[in-house]
Amino acid sequence: MRTQRTRRIRRMLATGVVMAATGSVLLTAPAQAEEVNEPTPAATQEAPEAVVAPRMTQGLDGATTRRGTPAEAARAHLKAHQDTYRVPETDLATVRTSADGGQASVRFRQKRNGVPVFGAEYAVQTEAADGGQHVTSATGTLYPELTVSTTPKVTEATAERRMLTLDTRLAAAEGTATERHGLTVLPGADGGRLAWHFTVTGATAAGEPLRQEVFVDAHAGGIALSYNNIDAATAAPEKGTGVRVDGTETPLDVNKETDGSYTLVDSARAMFPVTGGQVITYDANRQSYLDVANGPVREGTTIVSSPTNRFAGTATSSGAVDAHVNASKVYEYLKDQLGRDGVDGKGGTIHSVVNVARSGKDYANAFWDGTKMVYGHMNGVPLSVGLDVVGHEMAHGVTEHSAGLVYLNQSGALNEAISDYFGNAMETADKGVAMTDPTSGLIGEYLCNGTKPLAECALRDMNDGRVAGEDYLPASLDIDNGGVHLNSTVVSGAMWDMRKSMDTKLADRIVYRAAQNYLTPLSGFSDMRNAVTLAAKSLKVSKADLAVIDAAFEAHGIREGWEKRGGTHDGRTVAADVLPAYEVYSGVDEQAAQISGDVYAIGHGSAEAWGANSAAFGITVGRFSKEHGTSDHELAEKDAYLLDPSVDDDRIVFTRITADSVGVWTAKDKGHGKIRKLVDGPADELEPATADGRLAYISREGAESDVMLLDRDGTTVNLTPAVGSDATNLTMKHGTVAWRDERGKFVNVYDIATGETKRQKMTSFALGEITDVQLSKDRVFWRETTAFLFRLDSFYSAPLSDLTKRASLKKPGTTYGGQFSVSDEYFAYSTYDASGALGGWTGKIGKVYAAPLADVVDGTPEFQRISCSSGMQLAPALGDGQRAAWLDTTAASTDVVTRKTFAGTCS
Repeated sequence: MRTQRTRRIRRMLATGVVMAATGSVLLTAPAQAEEVNEPTPAATQEAPEAVVAPRMTQGLDGATTRRGTPAEAARAHLKAHQDTYRVPETDLATVRTSADGGQASVRFRQKRNGVPVFGAEYAVQTEAADGGQHVTSATGTLYPELTVSTTPKVTEATAERRMLTLDTRLAAAEGTATERHGLTVLPGADGGRLAWHFTVTGATAAGEPLRQEVFVDAHAGGIALSYNNIDAATAAPEKGTGVRVDGTETPLDVNKETDGSYTLVDSARAMFPVTGGQVITYDANRQSYLDVANGPVREGTTIVSSPTNRFAGTATSSGAVDAHVNASKVYEYLKDQLGRDGVDGKGGTIHSVVNVARSGKDYANAFWDGTKMVYGHMNGVPLSVGLDVVGHEMAHGVTEHSAGLVYLNQSGALNEAISDYFGNAMETADKGVAMTDPTSGLIGEYLCNGTKPLAECALRDMNDGRVAGEDYLPASLDIDNGGVHLNSTVVSGAMWDMRKSMDTKLADRIVYRAAQNYLTPLSGFSDMRNAVTLAAKSLKVSKADLAVIDAAFEAHGIREGWEKRGGTHDGRTVAADVLPAYEVYSGVDEQAAQISGDVYAIGHGSAEAWGANSAAFGITVGRFSKEHGTSDHELAEKDAYLLDPSVDDDRIVFTRITADSVGVWTAKDKGHGKIRKLVDGPADELEPATADGRLAYISREGAESDVMLLDRDGTTVNLTPAVGSDATNLTMKHGTVAWRDERGKFVNVYDIATGETKRQKMTSFALGEITDVQLSKDRVFWRETTAFLFRLDSFYSAPLSDLTKRASLKKPGTTYGGQFSVSDEYFAYSTYDASGALGGWTGKIGKVYAAPLADVVDGTPEFQRISCSSGMQLAPALGDGQRAAWLDTTAASTDVVTRKTFAGTCS
């Protein structure tokens, strides 16, 4: 049976990638006349799945002893049981062997014709016996039925260009650098997909750190997957002292330089005599984190120094002293408690960079960027003051070098949970906090430097008691990478409860061994329970301790199949188990559907044709009532991505991506006619909008993005003829075309009748950007997104006659990722209440609200709920009257649900 974890992985990896279940089919309710909002139960029909090897095996070898090294024995085991694993052992490359006494874990990575398979790793555990090795268990994910050709049709250079053309976030990012990783196979029920893999580093236009992993389909040329992977000297050792932010003095291990000065370089750790590894702390001197993050420490980022061996003043206020002493404490914990030689396990130097800024102001975050820790300030307090924060970020590095958990959905939440667990394990031991103390599970509670009670300052609490089946929030990718922080305490709470009820050092060894030896990149919560149990057994723990583990995970609802929860929508499901295309393509509409009268069009990444190895992205078109006759229809083509539909009274237009081109195509009869070309080449044409027989679209060539208008008489006009246009977020309605440009700083409107263009600069912080633009018959509306402490979305509006009369729109709550929709009658948006840095959340589920448009503009809106469903509601779309559609996660999937009228108060 499929699980929520595998469904979520399928959703995040568009085109049937990376999962134990992919290639989903859109399940559609029968067309019927809808006079009431009839609730419909969640769909239960199963979609085609990618065949996978068992996620865990035990006892296959019985008492068999295999000769040779652990790696040789593990490979012999896989070969002997190919009927179980169903992948030739010749397709498995040995990654590494982790040994601990007589036990070992051998990690393999699956390849197809020499091309690595995303996330496909298997760990085989062995134990020395009778002069050989006994294989005790195996865990991970392998894909036996990959048939995709590993010969690309799209060159790597073309894929890199397409990546910037199709993802406007990357095109608008600052200070970017691109690293090529070559080909990767993204597994799926359709035999898998070949993709070029790139990593783009830099910063988003809204000021957020960027380490984007992008996979471009090497056969069709569309983006198959894209996600942000930021997990927000020669020595002369000396002894020194430092003043911490709280005013206390602390001993420091420092370095004395040839000129007599002292630096925060610690060569006193056990790794230095062996590998030369040190703990080094740098001051960014208020450089932008963008100039510091990703890759080696760069010129201009200096090692913290002092004329004497006492570090105070700026070394204190920058957070350097706290970062230095805390990094050394983390090293000692890893070495003494877990037997690990540093973050990389090889005695490599540990780099910390403090005092980064953003546009000259405090950068209220900290992150591991793949090579080092980077710290800013929050409310004037350096984030390096918290040992749990420092331990958390360094633990991300440990995870990257061990389990390699993919930073999305369940595996990403597990990644965060492991970091929270070890950060707090270090801090409670260092401060002498008892595990029974109610504050023991707080994360970041010391970041307020005593200005707030600990519970109010904390970012998360592992003692919050959340239960998997009841409290897990299956968020979309643009919300916290699929909920990596939102959902982390579900599983960290289980691990923390386990630590409360057994020897703490034993608990830490069990969790570490689970991550090091048993988890693989796509592991989820149930896999963690299995991994912890297997790790505990390998350490020969008592039956009482095994019972503690079972009780802890059971109390948090983490058991096999927990994800398959039921639920009832208070509307009608028109499409079940969809992957919204906007999760991968930033330029496409962030709405569940495009609606014109009785017709809807749903762009998604789970076309029905997947099962036949056909379209990766497709469009479902249909009618809300059967009185118009036709049933739902799927627009899909083999080796083509069809996305971003727009609907008018006659036709549907959409972007069509193939290996050869990116163009705008159409299907008349409201999507039921033959697919034919409208505009295709020589540039890339995308983001189409249709109304009254006209077509507006973006023509993108290199860094130039122009707005083009194809009129009813066949003439085409460039609405942005000036050189250097970077237009995007295009929309058209009632004879008006609107878009944003100048890196999201301006909103533009063009009156087709008069040929006049008006522009208006956004009103919020310089670090923000306009991220969506919509129209009513007489006004333009836009969303502004700012990253400060957390992402904040605000809405603005202005009359088309005078854009200077802009006004901020009231809404009932703080929004993060606030997707919205405007009709001539109503304004609707989705809200997520959020607070804190490092992804701290209040835990309130996202809901969709609506109010009459006139009241919203006047500043007197009375918002009501569109739906009272218990799940998260996203991406509202408005039609005529109170007709609405939205993405709903009440069931163990993401469904498109509709209502004819709004639900009301939900009291």
